Amino acid sequence: MPMRDAARAACVSRSFLHSWRCHPNLNFSNGTLGLNENASQEDESGRVFYIKVDNILQKHLGGVKKLKIQIDSDYSAKDSRYLNNWLQTAVTPGIEELKLILFPHDAKYKFPCSVLSNGSGDSIQHLQLGNCSFHPTVTLGGLRSLTRLHLCHVRITGDELGFLLSHSLALERLELRSCGRIVCLKVPRLLQRLSYLEVSGCTKLKLVARQ
Repeated sequence: MPMRDAARAACVSRSFLHSWRCHPNLNFSNGTLGLNENASQEDESGRVFYIKVDNILQKHLGGVKKLKIQIDSDYSAKDSRYLNNWLQTAVTPGIEELKLILFPHDAKYKFPCSVLSNGSGDSIQHLQLGNCSFHPTVTLGGLRSLTRLHLCHVRITGDELGFLLSHSLALERLELRSCGRIVCLKVPRLLQRLSYLEVSGCTKLKLVARQ
């Protein structure tokens, strides 16, 4: 490569390097990271996925608005340390959208509600969780900006969900899919903006009521 072209490429590379360190919308999956999804290389692609995401978030300068993490390889308990660190790093005041989707359906991950406390969850408008445990309690506080909540194969009880809903008064859209631990869904009357409710595959659900 001629020296002039090499210099131009170097300048462009530095520009892109600075750009992704400040980029507000982060979407991590095998597809977005260009990893081989061949089954025979699943373990290797899973290892590379964690290394790449960890490296990116360690060098990110903050100010994330949208974060999506989709782990396509089989999740295992030893991966919790990575996930917790990524969420602690990226979920800060000002974030508007958080999506975390794990595989398989029985992934043993407990979403750390602490990352949404101390004001970090106040700005979230869209929260989507898939294939994990989610146990909101009083330590979570409220998600006062939340307008859309989507839970799929999430281990959460009706009481825990009711507590979350009672502190999410801006909610407009609620989607529950295959959340097998919900027996009774009590929708607070205070949710005056709620205009869309979708419930499917929640096999133990016996009652949906306003309270």
